[in-house]
Amino acid sequence: MRKVIVLFSAIFMVLFLAACSNDDGADSGVDNDVSTAEDEVENTDEQEQADEDDDAIDEAVEGEEDKDVDDSQQAKDQEDMKKMMEDVNFDEIEMEISYGSDQEYEAEIDHHDNGDVEADLEDELTGEDIDNDLKAFNKLYPLVKQLEIEQATDKEDVIQQVLDVFDLEDDYEEFEIEINFDDGTELSYED
Repeated sequence: MRKVIVLFSAIFMVLFLAACSNDDGADSGVDNDVSTAEDEVENTDEQEQADEDDDAIDEAVEGEEDKDVDDSQQAKDQEDMKKMMEDVNFDEIEMEISYGSDQEYEAEIDHHDNGDVEADLEDELTGEDIDNDLKAFNKLYPLVKQLEIEQATDKEDVIQQVLDVFDLEDDYEEFEIEINFDDGTELSYED
């Protein structure tokens, strides 16, 4: 305990002498040592703050559903999902692409008549399974919005668009898609 008191007394005296000195360290090296120690403490504090800021940024990036998607394509609640569905020409899209050996990609967004929006994603290729409507919607919507599928789009074009936009391989064993358009028409293809 005595050593701790002596240490603190010595530090206090050095700081006291440094504070009382008017020549900015011209007479002795004590002031230079104190300012060097203070600079090191400041640099350490700044580095710790920078590290905390970097950690916060990393957490924010990891928390994003899709780093390439801007915030305008991310819903925060059911109301956002409903509004965003107005920007596409369908009420429901459901797809199931099978690659055999229990390797399927299943995705669905459904805007029900009562206004609620449901979404689901089960990607056995990557092990991603999202049952939460909001999370699945935010993952799927930016992709679905890229599709340029109309009621008259032919089967081969629909399949190719889906494979390209969703970054899926073309060596599937079975491909099924069903789209219910806003005007009530339905497009359904199997391959």
